[in-house]
Amino acid sequence: MSVENSTPPAGQPFSRREMLVSASQGGIALGALSAVAGAAGSVQAAQKGEKPAERPADAKIIDFERSCLRFRLDTTKKPPKTVSRKLPMTLNNVRMLLDARAVITHKKTGRVNDYVLSSSCKSEQVWVERDVWHQPNADMCMLAGPDEFLVFKRWDKADKGVMLFPATLGVQPERQLDDPRECFDSFSINLVTRPGRVLENIDTIIAALSAATPVISQTEYETPHYRVLLEYPVRVVNFSERERFYQVDTGPVLLPDLDGEYKSLLEGCRLAYVAHNSPGWAEFIVCARTPLADGISVHHYSQSVRIEGTRNRLIASV
Repeated sequence: MSVENSTPPAGQPFSRREMLVSASQGGIALGALSAVAGAAGSVQAAQKGEKPAERPADAKIIDFERSCLRFRLDTTKKPPKTVSRKLPMTLNNVRMLLDARAVITHKKTGRVNDYVLSSSCKSEQVWVERDVWHQPNADMCMLAGPDEFLVFKRWDKADKGVMLFPATLGVQPERQLDDPRECFDSFSINLVTRPGRVLENIDTIIAALSAATPVISQTEYETPHYRVLLEYPVRVVNFSERERFYQVDTGPVLLPDLDGEYKSLLEGCRLAYVAHNSPGWAEFIVCARTPLADGISVHHYSQSVRIEGTRNRLIASV
């Protein structure tokens, strides 16, 4: 497979593409959220549609609206291994925009695992005139790295027992980890970057959030063996120019479980929503198997995880 990374000039169309595998994104740690005079004026200008004063870009960020995961099914070359029904076509190209990214670096070896999370969809039958939606229906998304992918499907309850097609492949795993070279005719992760401006204090944060400015967040932290960078668009956020605070509440993001035993680090990645309102900590609500009654469980955002010593920053697109 390929990972494509392209960076457009600020304010110009995306036209340049070069093939490379990205390592972790750099940037300046978010400074202390100190009070600075004139915040009210900045907010009022932003609310009137005026652009806040900008300094040169100092970071590169993922442009999630232009980044995607692609794969191609060609049944004349390879039989599908991840579908629930017989396909009515021989060729299908799939493009999934990205919701989040996680870069995991092993401290001792320097090995970098660069993973992405696709947007979610529903289980469907493609290229039919009616009865598009599979029953029972599932939420579906894909987690992926350069040489592996994981299809995560959630039905109305865990252990639904939906079969793969053909049925000789067995019951469809809720988390199906596989090699894209064995499943797809082609597979690629296309990362587009753009310039960003680190929001270094509460004034610049409030001004950017009050304007029509796309903002992404990066959360970095370390374990004894790994450095982790999470990157995600800030789709939902709370803030106040009166009490002078912000709080990100957004997702889904990828949260790696670095303590469990898995076939790969990708298999240990979980879906979560993230909240933070200062640089030094982040709390996650993780999608986990959640009991409802005797013998019945669902996959629900129910497990709360707090990580201290993070480096959270907000970065505005420029």
